[in-house]
Amino acid sequence: MRNIKVERTVAATQSSVWAMLADYPNIGDWNDNITNSYAIGDATEGIGAQRQTELVPDGAMRMRETVTEWVPDEKMVIAIDQIEQMPVTQATQTFTLSADGETTSFTMSYDYEPMGDLGPVFDEQMTMGFNGFIDSLERAAQAQAAN
Repeated sequence: MRNIKVERTVAATQSSVWAMLADYPNIGDWNDNITNSYAIGDATEGIGAQRQTELVPDGAMRMRETVTEWVPDEKMVIAIDQIEQMPVTQATQTFTLSADGETTSFTMSYDYEPMGDLGPVFDEQMTMGFNGFIDSLERAAQAQAAN
């Protein structure tokens, strides 16, 4: 297993950042890297909630994800149950938040098993993607707090 970890200070409150993450099936509404997302089943938050995300417009790159840990305002762990058209066989993603006044310390950790020898190249691409994710999250949390 490989690990990618990105830590940043997000210019939004912890509750605003959590509100975006906790709207679990609707990540595609604010994440610039996801073209579509929707709930699978009735649970839309908490342990066991599932979603499908599509990373390209035609839906060819998809992930089915399940929440395995949910600590409101602090932590969410997501198992990536199925990955289509990506060089990864299994993955788990962890989001950790802590308040720092009007900002939030945010950590995104991704444990994954790459196919073949693509790990170092994939690490670099995923790190760039995760920074883009955090940029999108920060903008969405700031907009949510302004409303």
